[in-house]
Amino acid sequence: MVYLFFITAGLLVHTYLLYPVSLPILNLFLSLRRKQGNPNKFKVSMVIAAHNEEKVIEEKIRNCFDLEFPRKNLEILIGSDASSDKTNAIVSKYAPDVKLYAFNQRGGKASVLNQLVPRAQGDILVFCDANTMLLRNALQKLLAHFEDPSIGCVCGRLILHDAGHSALGIGESIYWNLESEIKKLEGKLGIVIGANGGIYAIRRELFERIPVDKTVMDDFFVTTRVLKAGKAAIYEPQAIGSEETSLETYGEFHRKVRISQANFNLLPKYLPLLNPLHGMVAYGFFSHKLLRWLAPVLMVVLLVSNAMLLGKAPFYYAAFAAQVLLYFIAGMGYARNGKTKRSKLLLIPFYFVSMNLALAVGMFRAMFKSEGGMWSRIERSDIFRVEPMSERQAAHRVKVNELSS
Repeated sequence: MVYLFFITAGLLVHTYLLYPVSLPILNLFLSLRRKQGNPNKFKVSMVIAAHNEEKVIEEKIRNCFDLEFPRKNLEILIGSDASSDKTNAIVSKYAPDVKLYAFNQRGGKASVLNQLVPRAQGDILVFCDANTMLLRNALQKLLAHFEDPSIGCVCGRLILHDAGHSALGIGESIYWNLESEIKKLEGKLGIVIGANGGIYAIRRELFERIPVDKTVMDDFFVTTRVLKAGKAAIYEPQAIGSEETSLETYGEFHRKVRISQANFNLLPKYLPLLNPLHGMVAYGFFSHKLLRWLAPVLMVVLLVSNAMLLGKAPFYYAAFAAQVLLYFIAGMGYARNGKTKRSKLLLIPFYFVSMNLALAVGMFRAMFKSEGGMWSRIERSDIFRVEPMSERQAAHRVKVNELSS
């Protein structure tokens, strides 16, 4: 029990504290020397999967047109995954500048991407979500790095802002700010373990068909294939996209469950990244992803082993009390969801425990529930701001996020 307690405690401390702290130290010795060039010379295909996106799709198209990039070098492909609203009609108005591929049978995002990529003509594929609005210079910032042949993937910065209704949504925004800082440090090492699905780019030849028989996180799968191919995946914090979190707490929780299930569905395909021959990629995947996914199990083992060690020493009483207090505060956060968002004392434990509960549910579903590759739509707020941010607004938001994190 003593060994079990300290091993699980050590693994949790490593993934949540020691790994982020280790990255700046590793960057002192192992940072990549990046070669940047003219981004306008690349032929680019913007690939967007859409399902019932009538509220945002027109603004998304205009956002693409407003990007600071030569229109003659930019191809925009939108795959409509059996949309039953006005999505197809809206996109059709912009032909031939925008290529619409309307699929009659619902297949899921991965299926749409698998069908769009072979039709793409660009040297570089830029994957973007319909509800992610990009700054005008986002493509310029992403593409400049592909001058370096060792770079296979460039991940942009996704800024999440809450619609104002969900405590978990606010918690997700805070958590995402911290994750962005980790991605920035991983990016300097060339080991971004999972791009932001709303804004990232890869070399076309590195795309590998995404599995569609199970729910899968396409951005994570695509990034790991780039890393497995021996190419670097970096992070460009000035390539900025913005979107809102889910409208309701349940929606945000459901999204986390789906992500967890998708990751566990393809776990056997990701485990080869642990091979020590992958170097820093193995360290990053183990520390940042695998341990995070297994954190719910580790937390249960830690609590049980701690309970069985009570009476051995005062230290174990203190450790057990700290864990019980964490779950008690998280429970208060759940009971006071409407007010939790106004109190970080309740919000942070509430989000942390809820996130790990969602991971556990997703793990259980991956083990015992068989599903296809389609994703469930999480409704956005009716007050969703579809206007793209100005550079001044984005710079201000980045500054605020940096200060808050």
